[in-house]
Amino acid sequence: MSRSLVRLGIVLLPALGLAALAVAPIAHADPVVSGPSVTLEVDRVTPGEQVSMTIDGFTTGFVTISVCGNEARRGSADCNMVASEGLHLDRDGSSSLARMPIAAPPAPCPCIIRVSSRLNDEIAVAPIELIGHPVAPVVEQPARDGSLAVAIHVRAAPDGVVSWGRSSLGGPARYEVTVTVKNRTAVPIEHVKVVASAGRDAQDDLVHLQLDEPGKLGPGQTWQQVVTTEVPAPSFGDLVWRVDASGAGPSATAMTTTRHSPLLFMVVVALFVLDIGFLAIRFVIRRRIARGGTVDIAQISA
Repeated sequence: MSRSLVRLGIVLLPALGLAALAVAPIAHADPVVSGPSVTLEVDRVTPGEQVSMTIDGFTTGFVTISVCGNEARRGSADCNMVASEGLHLDRDGSSSLARMPIAAPPAPCPCIIRVSSRLNDEIAVAPIELIGHPVAPVVEQPARDGSLAVAIHVRAAPDGVVSWGRSSLGGPARYEVTVTVKNRTAVPIEHVKVVASAGRDAQDDLVHLQLDEPGKLGPGQTWQQVVTTEVPAPSFGDLVWRVDASGAGPSATAMTTTRHSPLLFMVVVALFVLDIGFLAIRFVIRRRIARGGTVDIAQISA
């Protein structure tokens, strides 16, 4: 049995060693920007006129439509909430149509039509010019925490048998990482930047993810990018993945943890230890036979 194990090791170890050294290509996908939208039939009206609009991209079943001045930079305080209207959206994925009178907002223009969910976690806006309504410079509200929402999802992504073999031996391991950043406000956020890394703990930077910069992220828009990265050997134990998004107020942070167990490596080690044990038993048996003694297998095994 010992000889068969040795032969198995002689056959497997060179192949597994080559698998551990093999380098697989790293994938990099272009980012995708998505989110709810509202499109107006006309974008220049007199207060009191009716305007038709098309609403798309919401996952919620109910939205509130409001006319806002100051580009809604200060939230609902810039909007005519009394004259707002609710709308139940079609749930079959098709566009929803709405028509409502345009009431003058409490703040001067630039003006927008704002469509938002109950929790304001889904927002779409469209600019509109109100004839006769005063226009003034935009008054900014200080950026606050929660303007950006960020998430990170990680899964093991070996590229075929060779990639699986080297990671199972504790060699470099491939992961597919999905990073998502969402603008939770009703105003554009300029110069959004995303930095992501992985390490043995939250402070360790073992790997830096090669992500594009989102740049400008419109109201309610979501930016998402999927990249494949490689963690260098030895790849075992826990990995902490961290992403930070900045551009409006305090940075938004998200973390997740993955655990990797190199199963093939543990099997090879177990076979090696077992083989050493059998070799030790054979050595003891041969020495006692050479001395002319008797051998008690149970005693040797103990």
